[in-house]
Amino acid sequence: MSSTYTVARVYESVKPSRSKTVVLWVSRHMPLPAQIMELERKLNSIVVYQLKGTVPNAEVVVEVAKQLNASIVIPVLPLSMIARLAELSRQNGFTVVIARMSSIATTKSAEEAVRLVQEAPERRTMATYADGTIRVFEFERFEKLVEVKLVTEPL
Repeated sequence: MSSTYTVARVYESVKPSRSKTVVLWVSRHMPLPAQIMELERKLNSIVVYQLKGTVPNAEVVVEVAKQLNASIVIPVLPLSMIARLAELSRQNGFTVVIARMSSIATTKSAEEAVRLVQEAPERRTMATYADGTIRVFEFERFEKLVEVKLVTEPL
């Protein structure tokens, strides 16, 4: 798998501050306005960088976080990568935070999905899947990732 990713500053608080909390947003989607507002409410003054594209492993995220001196990493990645990132975060001095999103609707109608997002565009987004299904999600809150556990039982 080739890695083709970019890193760009996507937001910086205008509030005067001696120091700003650096947040690394790992997603192909930009943070929603409600997410930025909540980060500022929780962290005061922030700078948000977005890492987007094909990220081959959690170690790449750690290296970018170290280069930026990020203290918060918010990943939208496969669960296996998030689990590895949680392990590495303890060794590398940053906190992994998850954006809790609730599912508002599942539809095949793009018009319906767009209408639902437009009802609360600062909090809602949509994702289209390979089978043509569209899911609309709404941001609820951020949660600090404490542990990722895989629990199984005999089949």
